[in-house]
Amino acid sequence: MKYINRKVIKGKAQYYIQYQGYSKYIGSFLPTNLKEELSNFFIELTEKESDNLPDNIKNEFKYGGLDKLEKLHYLHIALNHDLLKKEHDNFYNEFIKLYTYHSNRSEGSKTTKRDIDKFISKKIKSPKTKTDQEIFNSFLAFNFAISSEMKWNMKSIKHIHALLLDDIDPLIAGKWKNEDNVAPGQQFTTEYKKVPDAMKNLIAWLKSEFKKKTYPPKIALQFYVKLEHIHPFLDGNGRVGRILLNAILHKFNYPPIVFFSENHQQHCTGMKHAIKGRWEKMNKHFLLQVRKTNDSLFRKILP
Repeated sequence: MKYINRKVIKGKAQYYIQYQGYSKYIGSFLPTNLKEELSNFFIELTEKESDNLPDNIKNEFKYGGLDKLEKLHYLHIALNHDLLKKEHDNFYNEFIKLYTYHSNRSEGSKTTKRDIDKFISKKIKSPKTKTDQEIFNSFLAFNFAISSEMKWNMKSIKHIHALLLDDIDPLIAGKWKNEDNVAPGQQFTTEYKKVPDAMKNLIAWLKSEFKKKTYPPKIALQFYVKLEHIHPFLDGNGRVGRILLNAILHKFNYPPIVFFSENHQQHCTGMKHAIKGRWEKMNKHFLLQVRKTNDSLFRKILP
């Protein structure tokens, strides 16, 4: 059983929760409150592991609650256990609804929470309205990005874009932009002719950061900002970027994030500063949005 180790010492069974060199004895029999024991074990790890974070990470993410992010990180590791499958599935079912609503609203969509609930309750598989198509596409794109099918290459990134805009804007779905554009706030972006090389370099950078074992939330956030600055598609750049940011967090068992539409101005300000190399506002905004996202969702699923 994942994270649970059984040892026989002097003919007697002893059970331990173990993870990356840490171990906790939980008895000669598996306790009836094993879910609680697992959660507590990983919460306790937070205090030990948070102190081991590099000083530069503590400094870069000094505002907004880095300790909370690390606590959520270990709770998400616990959620990977088979015993917590129900909680895991409930969490991501609630998350995808919240994410789809705010991500689409930030791009000007009129989709409502009621629309999403109705879509899910009816288990729609063949969307007939634009609203249903937007929801359906968002679910498909997000689920692909966190699946084993996702490869960190240009083909997968273009596929996510194609899934998002399928039957909505088929002429540009899954294709790099063929004319220059600007990002929100009149930010200049990469010339369309240079997009393939820019994306190739971005993916090479990403794989290098994976290899160097850079702090995962830092990788995710920087990738998101770099992609936004390139703005490789004519439309849907923000939605693709937020999906990929979450896919990187998911890859390393960090909590997912919703950038809430009511905080869109802070998001735009943080992005504008980060593109210029000033990360304090964006890092703080990121931590606050992670906390806001997960606080609301964990209250719904944990006993």
